[in-house]
Amino acid sequence: MYTKPLVKSPAKAQRRKENRKSSSKKSLRLCAFAGVLAVLLCAGSARAQDARVTISITKPSEIKVEIELSTPIRSWSFRNAYAGVLGIAERIENFRAVDADVRKAAVGEYRSERESSRISYTVKLPKPTLADVSHLTWLAEDRGVLMLADLLPVEVRNLSATFVLPENWTLESSSPRDANGQYQVAEAEKAVFCIGRALRKSSTTVQGMPLDIVLSGNWPFKERDASDRATKVMERYLALTGFRLRDKSVIVIAPLPITEPISDPKTSWKAETRGSTLVLLINPEAGFKFWKSQLTVIFTHEVLHLWVPNSLKLEGDYDWFFEGFTLYTALRTALDLGVIDFKEYLATLGRVYDQYRAHPDTLSLIEESERRWASTGSQVYLKGMLVAFLYDLLVRKESVGRRTLADSYRDLFSGRLADRADGNEAIISVLGSTGISRSFIKTYVENSTEVDLNKVLPAYGMSVLFTGKGSQLRVEGDLNQDQKQLLRSLGYQD
Repeated sequence: MYTKPLVKSPAKAQRRKENRKSSSKKSLRLCAFAGVLAVLLCAGSARAQDARVTISITKPSEIKVEIELSTPIRSWSFRNAYAGVLGIAERIENFRAVDADVRKAAVGEYRSERESSRISYTVKLPKPTLADVSHLTWLAEDRGVLMLADLLPVEVRNLSATFVLPENWTLESSSPRDANGQYQVAEAEKAVFCIGRALRKSSTTVQGMPLDIVLSGNWPFKERDASDRATKVMERYLALTGFRLRDKSVIVIAPLPITEPISDPKTSWKAETRGSTLVLLINPEAGFKFWKSQLTVIFTHEVLHLWVPNSLKLEGDYDWFFEGFTLYTALRTALDLGVIDFKEYLATLGRVYDQYRAHPDTLSLIEESERRWASTGSQVYLKGMLVAFLYDLLVRKESVGRRTLADSYRDLFSGRLADRADGNEAIISVLGSTGISRSFIKTYVENSTEVDLNKVLPAYGMSVLFTGKGSQLRVEGDLNQDQKQLLRSLGYQD
């Protein structure tokens, strides 16, 4: 799952428009402006700083941070919310500045009458929970994951980092290390560092794209097994997008550091792809029957985030696409790789349809994306995936098999989208390239139209059978030639 930070600013609320339906383009432009404004407000009056940072693990639940800024400033701000997790800045303690008296203006906000270029503080880390373990820095026993977005003030963007670790601990990251042993970080909020004892690494290249696999803990598979699975998925997405990742990718696999009982199979693993790093935390007791296949299924979703949205320079809340459409594309990729068959493809969509119908659908997908962390956010995934499925069917039928949803990804990376463009406007322009597809996107993305598969699927030779065990998508027995051709393109074998 990809997540992006919620900045510490009331400007986020200003992005809501009372009448989005009648002024979509105008409100989307306002959203982009509000996003830029929020970042500026979050950083206060200080400009982005270059810095030298030392991060020390002093105790099992405490991190000491020392920073030397390139230019003295008098205000420092820490992020207080990320991916629905609140109160992050409350972990900051003992904040001090050299040659300046600092006062705490609010949670995560520190001010001084005099400027200072050297600060220090500690970060107290509570035990990780299922709600935050994939999103925030954590330490547990002999391993941990450091995410600079919640460890450093927002004023610090570019930095060189030195780490002081416990004895026999090592560190792995996608950030380059110079001859002095310092890690060079261009964007602090995207930087992730895996630390711990006995880290095992396998390095390879996937059609010229560097990839490191880092394992922590004991697993029934080796680094090479995970690397082979990731390689196959990355090759698929390179072909899908036509875009070669510029930075080294790192996939970290570690035990889920949760002591509380985990009984729900949905929490067998947690993951986040930030920048060029994928952190996958798996419950060692998950009991997966086929571990290598399970890794492939997870990679089909999470690895695509290295491209979408992480390699797209778009702004705004278009989670419906980079989560919902990614779920469907991952399902298609699993089918193409032979990890699942066509029967499971339809069965998965049926299960998603049941989950979707169990939640109210009163907002457009754009509105759901904006409120993703203020509510359950499930429709971003569920409805987004179903809309992607229907869009794929529509495009295949409209083009007589010449185009699919997959072609839209190559369009996204064709270079025609302007950097920092509004994500919703950009994605909609690509998906809605014809009159029919534009009408579809307006109906299911911009408006709050309910997805009714039973009404839509018959045109494509399918239907929904409602049973006591849930919805089952099935292929009809009497298909015309066009329907047969479309279903075969999806993987159906009659």
